[in-house]
Amino acid sequence: MSKLRLSAEIRQKYQAVIGLEVHVQLQVKSKIFATEAFTFGSEPNEHISVITLAHPGALPSINGACVQQALKMGLATHCHIPTATYFARKNYFYPDLPKGYQLSQAENPICQNGYLDVPMPDGGLHRIRIERIHLEEDAGKSIHDLDERDTLIDLNRAGAGLIELVTYPDLRSADEACAFMAEIRKLVRYLGVGDGNMEQGNLRCDANVSVMLKTATEYGTRVEVKNLNSINYLGKAINYEIERQIALIENGGEVRQSTRTWQVSTGTTQLMRDKETADDYRYFPEPDLQPLRISREQLAQLQEALPVLPAALYERYTQELGLSYLEAMALVEQASTARYFDALLEQKLEARVAYNWLMGPVKSYLNEHQLETEAFPVEPARLAALIRLVEGGKVSHNAARERLLPAMMLHAEAEPAHLARELNVLMESNTTAIAQAMEALMQEFPDEVARYRNGRKGLMGFFVGKIMKAFKGKANPKEVNQVVKSQLEAKN
Repeated sequence: MSKLRLSAEIRQKYQAVIGLEVHVQLQVKSKIFATEAFTFGSEPNEHISVITLAHPGALPSINGACVQQALKMGLATHCHIPTATYFARKNYFYPDLPKGYQLSQAENPICQNGYLDVPMPDGGLHRIRIERIHLEEDAGKSIHDLDERDTLIDLNRAGAGLIELVTYPDLRSADEACAFMAEIRKLVRYLGVGDGNMEQGNLRCDANVSVMLKTATEYGTRVEVKNLNSINYLGKAINYEIERQIALIENGGEVRQSTRTWQVSTGTTQLMRDKETADDYRYFPEPDLQPLRISREQLAQLQEALPVLPAALYERYTQELGLSYLEAMALVEQASTARYFDALLEQKLEARVAYNWLMGPVKSYLNEHQLETEAFPVEPARLAALIRLVEGGKVSHNAARERLLPAMMLHAEAEPAHLARELNVLMESNTTAIAQAMEALMQEFPDEVARYRNGRKGLMGFFVGKIMKAFKGKANPKEVNQVVKSQLEAKN
C-alpha cells in the first residue's frame, strides 16, 4: 500500500491509542545466564558456550549485574519491586536461539506498576504509566543477505541480557511516543544501564497502535509494529499505522490483531504474522533457576546510589534557572553535558551565560571533533575564568572564542589570563585615545555624522567598527560604544 492521505476532517474523528514495549540491552560484561562476553562487532559466533548452544546438561545461572541494572531502572521509574521474582520459558520458534525457547519473566516480573514523567514542548510533564519491566535473554542474529540459498546464524548476541519495559496505553500521538522514547534513552545512559545505541539494536522498541472514534468508550484492535531502531522511524511508523487503520475502518474494513514491520524503503508497515497471545507462548516456570530474591537493604543501597535524573534536572533548569524547554532539553540530553553545566554554575556564573558558552563555542568544538562533553579538555573552573575575562571587559567575546579558547584546548592547565597576555588579546581601557580616534573619524566622515543626527541611528555601528579596527580589536567594546554615542549625539 502506498502512503496514505486522509482529510483533516476524517482524521479528527479518531483518537490514537499507543503503548510501547522497549528493549534495552544491558551494559554488563557477560550474558545473563552464561559467563561469556558479548561485544558488538565481534567475529560471528566468537562469544558462545555450551549454555548458549544448549548442550544437554548445561544449566543457566543468573548474572547478578543484570539484576542490579534492572533494579536501577525500576527505581528510577518509581516501580514496585517484589521481594521475589521468577523466570519462565517462553516457547516460540526462535531460529537463532538453539534451545528453542527464551528465558524471560511472565508473572510477577522484577519491576511493576511505575511511571515516567516526560517533558513536553508546552513546558508541562506528561506522566506515562509503566506496566512492567522484566528481565530476559536476547536472541541471536539471522543474516539473510550473505548467501544466495541459506540463512546464516550469528549466536554472539544470543543470551545477552535485556530488560523489556512495557507501558500502559497512555500515549496518544507519535510525538508523545517519540518524546517518551527519547526520555528512556536518556535514562538508560544516565543510569549506566545501557548505551542507548539504537543503530546497533542496543535500544529498540515495538509500538502497539490502535485507533478509536473519539465518541467511543472502548479501545480499538491493536496492531504491533516490531523492532523500530530509531526515534525517527518510531514516529513515522506510528503515524502511518494510525492513518492505515483509519482508512481501513472508513472503507468498511476491520483492523485485525497482527504484527507488522516498518519498511524504510517505502515508508509503510508490512504484515509479518497474526499476533500471538500469551497462551501461544505456553509459558511455564524455568525449572533450572531458583526464585530470585531481592532484599530491602539491596534496594536501599541502589536507591541511594542513583544519580540526579533528567526529569529532576529539567525541572530545576526551567523552574529555578528560567531556561526554556528547548534549552533545558539540550542540556539534559547527555549526563556529561548536564554535569559540566552544573560545574559552571558552581563557579558563580549566571545560568544564561554558562548555557551560551557551553552550547555555543564548546558544543561547536565537540561537534567538529566528534567528542562527548566528558572529553572536553578544559576544566569547568578554567572555562569559567575565561568567561569572567569576557564578562569583565578584559577580553572581547570574539577574541575569547576564536583565539583564547582554542589555545586553552591545547594548554588545558594554563590560566586564561596568562594565555590572554601571551596572545596579546587583553583589551585596553583608554577612553581618551578612543575619544581622539572618534573625533578624527567625525572629521573624516561628516556626511555620516549628519545622517546619524538626522535619524539614521544604525550608522553608529559604522563608527564603532572603524574604531575597533583601528585598535585591532583590543579596545573595550562597552567603552567604544559609550564614547561613539556620546560624541555623535553631542550638540555642535
